[in-house]
Amino acid sequence: MYISPHSTSGCQSELASPEIRQLCQTQIDCLSQQLSVLDVWLVHWDQQANQHDMLTYRQYKPPDEAIASYLDSERWITKNLPFLELIPLSASSSESRAYICGLRQTETQCDYLLLWTKEHISNFQKDLIKEYAQLLQQYLTLHQEHQRQQAKIQLLEETLQQADHQLRNPLSLIHLYAETIARGAENEIQKGQAECIRQTAEIISTKLGDLLNCGRQACLQKENHNLLVLLQNVITLLTPQLENKQLRVVTPVESVSLVVDGWQFEQVLQNLLDNAIHYSPQGGTITVDWQVSQHAVLISVRDQGPGLDGSDISELFTPFYSKRSGGTGLGLAIAKKIILDHQGSIGAETLPQGGAQFSIFLPRQGT
Repeated sequence: MYISPHSTSGCQSELASPEIRQLCQTQIDCLSQQLSVLDVWLVHWDQQANQHDMLTYRQYKPPDEAIASYLDSERWITKNLPFLELIPLSASSSESRAYICGLRQTETQCDYLLLWTKEHISNFQKDLIKEYAQLLQQYLTLHQEHQRQQAKIQLLEETLQQADHQLRNPLSLIHLYAETIARGAENEIQKGQAECIRQTAEIISTKLGDLLNCGRQACLQKENHNLLVLLQNVITLLTPQLENKQLRVVTPVESVSLVVDGWQFEQVLQNLLDNAIHYSPQGGTITVDWQVSQHAVLISVRDQGPGLDGSDISELFTPFYSKRSGGTGLGLAIAKKIILDHQGSIGAETLPQGGAQFSIFLPRQGT
């Protein structure tokens, strides 16, 4: 595991976030410049790549080989290793000292900051190191979340590809049989019905292709759209569900123009309104609102339902996570993918007065 500065950059995991690595390296360099150090290691276990990922700062010659071997073995790691606390290691000698600061531990691996110094570290320096350790711990947590989100997106893409494979053939058969029925129809009514089936299968096939392109920048069909028109299109589509629960949708009076992929953005609005309808009480109100600035728009969709608990909010946009009976758990994951592809963000919260609110933040560049 011990890696020289010349080869450290070469061991970087392909899934590692370059920005997070740079932040960590900057903090290590800053810390090292404030202490009399021989060497600093930041060791992180990359769960996705199943290997150690290491950043280092080396100011002088490498430590003694025997001591380096001891440090590299990680025999000093224990299950009760204190975290964010600097403790000396028995590898210290008369000329140098080794300290370890635990950052995070899983069942089998440990993330830590190791310092090799020429002098004893004072209490003041320990406090300084603790501050840097806390920052590094936060950065590694962000890195882990980045990897988790990447894995989710990959899983979502694979699921969509499977859906395409499983649905294309049946749709082609429906299209083919509809054409056959139309040719043998005994009257215009039957012919029209068969043609309707054929056109519907064609539309579904086209929309399936559009769905598969969600999250692919090159496939976005961005144009200037009236946000109120997009919203009204979705409300019209959901009118039967709204009327069934006697729900009222309050919308803004003034619209705003956005450069978006119109069909994909309607899928986002449809998903949020469909969730709001499902959880709204009979006769309730769903409110859609937006706040507009020169460079961005904040869109909110809120209902009067039971709201969200902590576990819901943390898992809400995870593929296949759903508490709805018969739900696929893909709607909100796809919605997030679309919003991220438009360089925006989406989140959810429980309102103090009750009910859930989904918020979309979108830039308005190019409008």
